[in-house]
Amino acid sequence: MCCGHNPVFPQTQTDLAAVKALSISDENRSLLNRLKEYPNLEVLTIYCVESLQELPEDLGRLQKLREFNMNNGNGCSINPRLPESLGNLHRLQKLDLYGAQDPRPAGDHYGPQPVGRQDFPKSMSQLTALTYLDLGRNGLEGIPDFVQNLKHLKVLGFAWNMKVKNLPRFLANLPELQTLRLDADGLSDIPDFGKPPKLSLITLGDNCNITTDNAKKQALQHRFSGIKLDFSDEYDCPE
Repeated sequence: MCCGHNPVFPQTQTDLAAVKALSISDENRSLLNRLKEYPNLEVLTIYCVESLQELPEDLGRLQKLREFNMNNGNGCSINPRLPESLGNLHRLQKLDLYGAQDPRPAGDHYGPQPVGRQDFPKSMSQLTALTYLDLGRNGLEGIPDFVQNLKHLKVLGFAWNMKVKNLPRFLANLPELQTLRLDADGLSDIPDFGKPPKLSLITLGDNCNITTDNAKKQALQHRFSGIKLDFSDEYDCPE
């Protein structure tokens, strides 16, 4: 298990009502069946519970939840079903699902994209308070349609999906979008999707067909004048 995620073991009903942040890993995964006992929870983190098949419907009862983090980095294999009740979290501002639906064995994240990943629940279009959403490393080939309803979204993470074929034109209609992360998406160009009015940063590192080609970089900088394009590669591109 990775460091930095300390399990919480509250003892009494009074303790449960006082808890505002909860971190769940394999050691205390039984708390997933007790989520309704945390009425004032504001931050929920689930990390590297690899045997998790589905999240409980009671997740949608956490009406004060502002952050839900299920970022599994590159060291876990996890692919749980997300409940339809997720759409009931109307105060949710941050949703981090990086690697949350990637069933490949740990360490195989450079190979073929995963198959058999769970579909996102339709209710995610109701998460209209979101300002931060990360769907990176989930084997997606395109940005899901529900994103078009997230009118307060400021940051959209979509890195390491590796086979992105298109960028939807509805991105241009997200009035608050400031940052779009497209690192390692297998892009050789940025498909035309218009320009969101507040977009100020697009990250493109490890799209090696772009970052190793100065002519392409210059052309993109011309097309997206006024927007910072970050071509920094985290890993060395092949010669």
